[in-house]
Amino acid sequence: MSDYTAWDHHTASLLEDAYVAAGSGPGGSGSSSPSEGAWRAKRQHLTVPMDRDGSWLDVGCANGHLLATLPSWVAERGVRIDPHGLELLPRVAEVARHAHPDLAAVIWTGSVMTWTPSQRFRYVTATDDCVPPRSLRALVDRLLDHFVAPGGRLILSTYTDAGDEPRPLFDDLARAGRPPDGVIRIERPGRHPLLTAWLDA
Repeated sequence: MSDYTAWDHHTASLLEDAYVAAGSGPGGSGSSSPSEGAWRAKRQHLTVPMDRDGSWLDVGCANGHLLATLPSWVAERGVRIDPHGLELLPRVAEVARHAHPDLAAVIWTGSVMTWTPSQRFRYVTATDDCVPPRSLRALVDRLLDHFVAPGGRLILSTYTDAGDEPRPLFDDLARAGRPPDGVIRIERPGRHPLLTAWLDA
């Protein structure tokens, strides 16, 4: 079994049942709060690097709640994005397709390190825990080489559960030889900051 396959199995054992049980809404996309306000506060910074119209792929789209909400946030700044999703966990992907039938045809199931898209995207969002920490460079290279369109952007985030130390995303990217072209650090009182970086293709 490869490191990536083992990591995917570990991810499934941690998340699949919980995400399916949570159903639609923020809970089925990894938010500890069911509040739409809290959801937006945790995710709206992903719109910052999205400065032009284009297609968008959310790697690890879970139940599709971000696919359904982020385009409207970007539209507030006059930018239009066309959402697509890739979800590792088949049962969770089915929840997404059922919850968002208008997007069902563009929500795919697969592992980011083995699945190859039939098109490239202006924006690709992903989290650094898609792969083991030592494989961050491989993840970034694969996404830039096969997923992000020329002139597009890879937007990479790190999220933590309460009490966990976040990965030093910006430093990890620099050490991997892929220093960010832009960074976002969202401070949160009493919580670890939200960290997002983008890399231009």
